[in-house]
Amino acid sequence: MMAIRDLSSLHQHLQWAMELEHATIPPYLYALYSIKEGCNQEASEILRSIVMEEMLHMTLAANLLNAVGGSPRLDTPDFIPEYPCYLPHSNEAFLVPLAGFSRESIHTLMRIERPEAAEAPAEDDRYETIGQFYKAIEEGIQNLSAEMGAAKLFCGDPGLQIESDETQYAGSGRIIPVSDLESALAALDEIMHQGEGLNHGAIWDGDHSMFHRE
Repeated sequence: MMAIRDLSSLHQHLQWAMELEHATIPPYLYALYSIKEGCNQEASEILRSIVMEEMLHMTLAANLLNAVGGSPRLDTPDFIPEYPCYLPHSNEAFLVPLAGFSRESIHTLMRIERPEAAEAPAEDDRYETIGQFYKAIEEGIQNLSAEMGAAKLFCGDPGLQIESDETQYAGSGRIIPVSDLESALAALDEIMHQGEGLNHGAIWDGDHSMFHRE
């Protein structure tokens, strides 16, 4: 049975997506700020680019939530995690601490970004990987669009969408305003293929071209 089966459930899961993206930012920042200035420059650049990407992902999740008539909430007590913590709504397989840059912290960050297997099922709650969680959201949006009709599903105020010309975002990836099924799937694709669920075997998740454009 489809887990995200109505609009209320979709709103809840997109709010969870914002909580998830927000929870991943402090561990990367903590590792970044622990590196002494002028040292380990490439690692610093990678960490900084990933932080910017996670901020982009949270923006895209908010655009998705606004597009389907939801209201992003950033000021509730449960939005702010207390570390060490599990990834929000995950299967609680590992704790995420705030730790300086080290082999151990790299291992934790790699576990956060761990890709799902190609045949892994969508998991809307207690997910094994972030990619499986977003796969459940993608399936939910597609099914609700077919059932309700796109015009009824994407009923949010277009004026609430964050667009690229309204920000000074200089990271990799792009801000996508969401207004219909096509743009919703494009926003989810941007999230899932910029790190969350990306099938890689290394910590490299940042965009090298952000700092080395030659």
